[in-house]
Amino acid sequence: MLVWNKPQLGDREWISKCVEEAGYMGSDAAFASIYLLQSKYNIRVAFYKDCLIRYYEGHNSRHGYTFPLGAGNIDKALEAIKQDAIDNNRKLEFCFITEEQKAVLEEMLEGELVYSRDDGDSDYIYGQPELSTLAGRAYHKKKNHVSKFKRTYEELRYSEIGAGNTEDALMVEDMWYNEHKNDEDNSVLIEYSAIREALLNFDELSLSGGIIYVNDVPVAMTIASYISKDVVDIHFEKCIGEYAFNGGYAAINQMFAQSLKGCPYINREEDINIAGLRKAKESYHPKIMLRKYSAVERSL
Repeated sequence: MLVWNKPQLGDREWISKCVEEAGYMGSDAAFASIYLLQSKYNIRVAFYKDCLIRYYEGHNSRHGYTFPLGAGNIDKALEAIKQDAIDNNRKLEFCFITEEQKAVLEEMLEGELVYSRDDGDSDYIYGQPELSTLAGRAYHKKKNHVSKFKRTYEELRYSEIGAGNTEDALMVEDMWYNEHKNDEDNSVLIEYSAIREALLNFDELSLSGGIIYVNDVPVAMTIASYISKDVVDIHFEKCIGEYAFNGGYAAINQMFAQSLKGCPYINREEDINIAGLRKAKESYHPKIMLRKYSAVERSL
């Protein structure tokens, strides 16, 4: 029997352990993502025989069970998921299913599910050395953007986010929000609330990040966390006003990548089918495109 609970800050250790044991690289399983998005998708978590199982009540590809993650018996965990669907009189649905997980489901639940994929849900995963150095012809334009930023603003510095400067990161977000609050998209407000909560619980969520200052004024910031010891997930990245136009996003991207030690991959999440976002993410040449499927119980 699955026992469902809302994600709590105290769940970080066991959830992160299950994700690490599974070797999963998806941004959806970063504990900070689970915690900060729980209201948006009504996320619930269950610990079943050394496995993490989640349930989402969002729309389209954000609805259903997730594949069990952890060191436990996957067969038994999937049986528990099937029984839970029966007990709660709901369809057997899955979300955030990778190609590897899809192969397992196709074998264990043969013919029971219909699969679909939205390319906007794929995670872009990059090599840390590539984003850190921007070496080679492929990154020539990115390197130029960073150089322009440094030439334009000589009095700049980068600082990691810590106890003494979370207010500065919030200042960047406040200014960015004021620039975009009239956009016809309530996701701006939802993200604003999530960033404030992230900074309020920065240590409890085991977050990391950095801020760029120009003349001691914060102008760009990024907030991230480790999905596992090998993968860092970029949750939020903001740059304001003229600084964004003059290469600030490229600068904060590189400077944070340079600050990472011993972590080979950086997950910069999905493009949600926004053309401009897709172009920007593709321009950094991902090493891995982590494609994700949804699955729903086949109709009789």
